[in-house]
Amino acid sequence: PRQRRAGGAQQAQQEESGAGFRQMLQLLPLLVLFLLSFFNSGGDSGGGNKYFSLTARQPFVNQLHTKLVHIKDIPYYVDDRFLRTFNRDRYQLAQVERMVEKSYHTYLVQECGNQSTYKKRLERDARERRGVTEEERSRLLRRAEEFELVRCVELENLFPQGRQNDARSSKVSF
Repeated sequence: PRQRRAGGAQQAQQEESGAGFRQMLQLLPLLVLFLLSFFNSGGDSGGGNKYFSLTARQPFVNQLHTKLVHIKDIPYYVDDRFLRTFNRDRYQLAQVERMVEKSYHTYLVQECGNQSTYKKRLERDARERRGVTEEERSRLLRRAEEFELVRCVELENLFPQGRQNDARSSKVSF
């Protein structure tokens, strides 16, 4: 009986250590994710991309244009290392071009918002400005109305809202 109790206690202790090990294994993916995000944050402190830039700045001085994604001819800049490696691999180049397309979309959304805000401010200032003649007010309002939302137009032309939904809904099934 004494050996059974000792054996049972030993088995229980092994099960406890096994349970602790299983818990550690469950936390391992979170630990790896945390470490990867920690080490990747030190890459480019400007919040940019390590493969390309939408503007020419060191070390991204070689201009390319998208050609493998839906939106063609978006200009972007890469470094010399990119030209030697990624530019020759069509699959990796397409991956980077998808990132360029997404970044350009984000840029256009932000700039469209900025232009819309600016236009609204012009309109508000024209209506609320004190000490101006009606002629001057009309000129200011006309200037606000004529302010073109260039980035909004480009956004709508390149990334029409609901384009995918229109394509799906136009298919008729019998």
